[in-house]
Amino acid sequence: MKSKKVLIVENNDLNRKLFETLIGQIYSTEAVKNGIEAVKKASSEKYDLILMDIQMPEMDGITAMKTIRRQAMHQCPILAITSYSAETSRKLFMEMGFDDMIIKPIRPKEFLTFITSKIDIESEESSTFAAVSEANDVLDRLVFDQLLKYNNLDTIRSIYIDFLDEFDQLIYPIDVAFQEKNLQILLESLHTLKGNSGTLGATAIYILSHEADKNTRSQDWDSLETTLKKLKNERIKFETYLKEETTFKQ
Repeated sequence: MKSKKVLIVENNDLNRKLFETLIGQIYSTEAVKNGIEAVKKASSEKYDLILMDIQMPEMDGITAMKTIRRQAMHQCPILAITSYSAETSRKLFMEMGFDDMIIKPIRPKEFLTFITSKIDIESEESSTFAAVSEANDVLDRLVFDQLLKYNNLDTIRSIYIDFLDEFDQLIYPIDVAFQEKNLQILLESLHTLKGNSGTLGATAIYILSHEADKNTRSQDWDSLETTLKKLKNERIKFETYLKEETTFKQ
């Protein structure tokens, strides 16, 4: 099966690493950060599947997909990667030219099943999967166990460390944007944090990121200030939990 090759087009470093790690257990992978790089890759390489993030700088996923289709570089399936979960969104993406969509945050087992179904021509049509499972307050053990099924412990540890590092990198612009009431920066940063925490099963962080997003959209600044304080506390709890409670043990 390693003869099959998947191109991963994902702007977020953590998501890209996670996708490479999961898919790499079954197929060969190559990964790029934006649509321009994707078009270049597609013009020189043959792929069996392309995963295309929608929100990217320089060239977004929709433009990249249409460019690849227009230039007839590939007839392989191109899947949109998005956090929009409505069935209307799926229909819209497919009308644009995508073959289907993957909703973030992903569940590793279902994600791989879905990817395999799109590469294996004998597989039946599959539907997309989403949502964070019912979970522990801090870490969803089901998500962790699924990740561990497809990766070794060192890789999982590295992914969670990257997540905490990215949290720290995001929280400063979130604080600045809050002080400046900059809706765009707040929504972009919270979107990233919400997606990554959901994918990795950081349940409390995911819930609070979602709540902060709602506070921002309604411009409820008092509630947002409270939510952000809780979010920072949960980051500390999450790191402590990983070190003292689970230590990444099965």
